Amino acid sequence: MNINDIELSKVEGISIMDGVQYCGSLKDFEKFLDSFYEDIEDNSNVIEEAYKNEDIELFTIKVHALKTSARMIGAKELSEDALTLEMAGKSGNRALIDANISDFLALFRSYKERLQGYMEEKQRLLAIKKPITEAELADAYSALREVCPDMDYEAVEMILEELNTYALPKEDQRLIQVFQKHFHKLEWDEMERLLME
Repeated sequence: MNINDIELSKVEGISIMDGVQYCGSLKDFEKFLDSFYEDIEDNSNVIEEAYKNEDIELFTIKVHALKTSARMIGAKELSEDALTLEMAGKSGNRALIDANISDFLALFRSYKERLQGYMEEKQRLLAIKKPITEAELADAYSALREVCPDMDYEAVEMILEELNTYALPKEDQRLIQVFQKHFHKLEWDEMERLLME
């Protein structure tokens, strides 16, 4: 898929050039972007809850992680704002966090809407794929069950990429989407549990 065909370059607050430079390739950039988009709601909620609960340690860890993931997708302003809050968390500067948290969360959450058109168009294009056969699907699940207990990241990634080239039945598509969310977070136990259902 050509990323320019779906006009990611028009998304405000994303630099494809910076993202590709940090990620090393367009393929890896797209993977980081997918993961970033899928996790916006969960991550913003965790950051907000940590702030409200005055858990500055967790807050600092989470904004540090966001600083990195934002940089990987070329979201420079978001990454720099996360760095500011990370430094404030490390130094215990609660006043600086208080002054910036609302704007920061609003900016972070705005990426859900900014990226929505791109993601929907990407899904539409991906939907124009050949249906997977029952045997191919069974082989993929079997392979995942085999490599997950070993936490073989590259093997799981390769299988998921292969599955992504096919049109999956709706139920399997939903399962794989949930599986991928756990995979992005390296939640291996959850991945295995899903495969056993």
